[in-house]
Amino acid sequence: MSNIPKYQKDYSSHCPKILDTDVRLEKAGKMICVLEDAGVLASNTEVALDIGCSGGYFIRALSDYYDSVLGLDIDVNALLLAREEGIAENISVIAADSMNMPLPDNSVDLVVCNHVYEHVPSSEKLFSEIYRVLKENGVCYFGAASRLVPIEPHYNLPLLSWFPKKVANVYMKLARKGDYYYENLRTYWGLKKLISQFEIIDYTLEIVAYPDKYNARDLIKKGSLLDRIPMIAWKLFYRVLPGYIFLLVKRSSQTQ
Repeated sequence: MSNIPKYQKDYSSHCPKILDTDVRLEKAGKMICVLEDAGVLASNTEVALDIGCSGGYFIRALSDYYDSVLGLDIDVNALLLAREEGIAENISVIAADSMNMPLPDNSVDLVVCNHVYEHVPSSEKLFSEIYRVLKENGVCYFGAASRLVPIEPHYNLPLLSWFPKKVANVYMKLARKGDYYYENLRTYWGLKKLISQFEIIDYTLEIVAYPDKYNARDLIKKGSLLDRIPMIAWKLFYRVLPGYIFLLVKRSSQTQ
């Protein structure tokens, strides 16, 4: 285990789909719809930060709303691509570790952490840093896959994330997907523990109920089986859904 790298430092080379423009623009559109519905874009007009910004799709979407937009990633190749694709004057990209961000305390109005938590060596350190850099009443947009997802989203292997690491590593090798399963997905209960220091606004079922309103047809295809599932079933199985979208609000200690 000691010879396993702590970080997937060139992730975009191993997983090129994260640079798929159509896919990323759909996800960025969903984020903007959620933030608009919550009134976040109207009230926060200063600094936004996208953690794991990769090719820069989210930071471009945010640049119309914030005075300053920061994109942070350890994937230098992806950051170079973001620059080559062109970024607005109010955007800066930073090659840095999300567990030790080079930003002052209480300096950011909005943090975006979309499907990033499972890729870092310590998601606890990641969210400690998010809490630190957020201003009071600042918001984190948190998109999170669950450990109970039926098809593991990074390698398309059934139930991969359900297994203990040693078993998952063997599964990866047998499937010729690599030698080691880096990702550390959590269950719903693990996610709630991870973000317990924040006030949580849960948009998951709202998005399921109104996928067109939230530009979420990438998740629920129109006319599909998922689209026909009644809301009562979604609510019943909520804690074992494959993923969640939360807004996390940093409140002062006096109001918590």
